[in-house]
Amino acid sequence: MPVPTTLRLHWIMTVQYGPETSTLSNTAEVDAAASRTEVYRDLRAHVAQKIGTRSFVVLYFALEPDQL
Repeated sequence: MPVPTTLRLHWIMTVQYGPETSTLSNTAEVDAAASRTEVYRDLRAHVAQKIGTRSFVVLYFALEPDQL
């Protein structure tokens, strides 16, 4: 059986920026060789784009395989 080259992961990130708090979640298709740190950095950049600021504090982060 071939080794997968990508992984599908489910993520949740809760962030606080100023008086606002937001929780975002989705799935991400990532390179199977990517580290958790690399995925976190990419997702943090994605969240920054979604909320419109790079200045925020991560209150919660979860990253798990998207499977039951």
